Amino acid sequence: MISKADVIVIGSGGLGAATAYYLSKHKGLSVALVDKHDIGSQTSPRAAGMVSCIRKSDLMISLIKDACRKIETFTEETGQPLDWVHSGSLKIARRPQDGEVIKADFERARRMGLDVELISPEQANRLNPFLKPAGIVTAMRIGDDRYFDPAQVAIGFARAAATQGATLLPKTDVLTVNISAGKVTGIATAKGTIESPVVVDAAGAWTRQVAEASGIRVPLVPTRQQLIVTEPLDGARADLPMIRIMDAAVYTRPCQGGFLWGVYEETPRFFDMKSLGASFDIKDMPLDVEVLRSAAAEVRDQVPILQTARVREFRGGIPTMTADGHHVLGPAPAAEGFYFASGCNVAGLSISPAVGEALATWIVDGNPPVDLSPMSVARFEDQSWSESRLQSDAAWQYRHFYGAV
Repeated sequence: MISKADVIVIGSGGLGAATAYYLSKHKGLSVALVDKHDIGSQTSPRAAGMVSCIRKSDLMISLIKDACRKIETFTEETGQPLDWVHSGSLKIARRPQDGEVIKADFERARRMGLDVELISPEQANRLNPFLKPAGIVTAMRIGDDRYFDPAQVAIGFARAAATQGATLLPKTDVLTVNISAGKVTGIATAKGTIESPVVVDAAGAWTRQVAEASGIRVPLVPTRQQLIVTEPLDGARADLPMIRIMDAAVYTRPCQGGFLWGVYEETPRFFDMKSLGASFDIKDMPLDVEVLRSAAAEVRDQVPILQTARVREFRGGIPTMTADGHHVLGPAPAAEGFYFASGCNVAGLSISPAVGEALATWIVDGNPPVDLSPMSVARFEDQSWSESRLQSDAAWQYRHFYGAV
């Protein structure tokens, strides 16, 4: 157990581990990465590992393009393994109104230099024969998209941070962030106190619990996300483009000879992490396979294989959703030295290399490398938000992640 650090990062998922890694690259800076569980063991390794380059703003597209470059050079930079495939993807609209969204996505993506193309349903079927053309109104090919092994990202960044001199503290429960005269002074853990002027709350599903223990409010909703990995299937190749069906919010990608697939359901289950107890582990989250069965039936005309493929793995995580679908990143106005790296909105792991580096630069230099104000927690300061309204808005953002009308 250490007694001091220049920066403490709470939470070793993708966002926290990436932030710790990029902080550790600054010579002379002592960094501690603290987690109540094993390092990199919670939601991040249970994610889908899909990179979607078409986002709702120029800022997010710029960040994800940077993240793609970092994914490509991950092993070279960190010395840690990362298996990834540049497969591209197919974004599918089954309704005319969603087709209009795709056309707007296409124009924005082209302006931002992405490799995109509007194609026919038949062309989409030729690119991925598991996608049938029936009922498809509009299809777009996104050549920049890719996928990776989600289990390798957070642990890779954490191990690389340790190689750079960071201290990893697994199984260390943070009780409070200590604040005195409006400034962070360190953290109190179940194993003792660590002094530090800077603390990053990247605690994932526990972000609110950490912040609220110190009197800081942040509007996040821990939300269940479930997915299935099928048994191997004839014709399922690693280079087949991923599929995203907008109105059904169903996604699929190749995975170990079969497919990984899931859904952003319309009425997701939310969690109050306090009520789950101190020993709760993400692997113990209750799952509901009926949600996936209903989703498979909803897209049976486009991806019929989802109804018949045998299940090899059924898993889930607890990402955090915000009311506006944007991350929560940067300093908390309520306490000098308190930073957030959360609000992943089911897309945090893929963008974590870019976000982690940006936040590390912000902490060290005092300013972010680009304008990250859309992600500031301060955007919620002048708004009174009830829990019910927050959950309603977060559920809408979850279901409409692909921009369906």
